[in-house]
Amino acid sequence: MPDSCAKLLADNELTVVFIESATAGYLSHRFSVSPYSGDVLMGGLVCYDVSLKKNVLNVSSQLIDKYTAESLEVTHELVNKSKKMFDADLHVACTGLLKHGGSETKEKPVGTFFYCIGYDNKVYDFRCLCSGPPEQKLRSLNSLICKSIIEVVSNSS
Repeated sequence: MPDSCAKLLADNELTVVFIESATAGYLSHRFSVSPYSGDVLMGGLVCYDVSLKKNVLNVSSQLIDKYTAESLEVTHELVNKSKKMFDADLHVACTGLLKHGGSETKEKPVGTFFYCIGYDNKVYDFRCLCSGPPEQKLRSLNSLICKSIIEVVSNSS
């Protein structure tokens, strides 16, 4: 899936940057092994710990305290902050609960992920639930994000 997604970006001369929390660089890695990586992948930032969200990306403590570090609101803000830091056509941010120890609740169980795609002056918000061991969750999430990127870019053209 990353190959077809990266090919679409390359065909449209678009670049992407990833801001990764729960995925800890997995999305960037998957794109880096694509034959189109040199054409599309700008790089990214892993902000697994909340201190990086606050101190590097300047996400407000109030926003994190109100919604938690693993939330759609914070993920949306990661895209907005990354636009000021990285010159790319797409800004993709992801937070979530890969395993126990985060902000899981009955309404937000382990396996819940939030991702946002900033493209063409809009931010598209997504929430999903992935099951299985952590590696399976990452593979599923990667596929969902790639499908969403393809949809966003294709529908905006």
